[in-house]
Amino acid sequence: MRRLLRRAARWGAALALIVLGLVLSIPGIPGPGLLLALVGVFVLMPESRWLRKKYVALARRYPRLFRPIEQRRARSRRARRAGRRA
Repeated sequence: MRRLLRRAARWGAALALIVLGLVLSIPGIPGPGLLLALVGVFVLMPESRWLRKKYVALARRYPRLFRPIEQRRARSRRARRAGRRA
């Protein structure tokens, strides 16, 4: 049950970020619209196989652009593993 609630919360937060980002990306409305939409996509990525496949394809095509993201993800994974062992 807890897993289902966490998954629903992740979907809700991601969709809210994507919608808010798209609204803020309309010309004339100030704010970091596309950045918020991108954050929403990254929040949703663990839940969607299609998004993961697209991310991998883009990361292979533009490795210099995705290198900082990959380094941060690797640090996060190492920290989670270290936390589980302790």
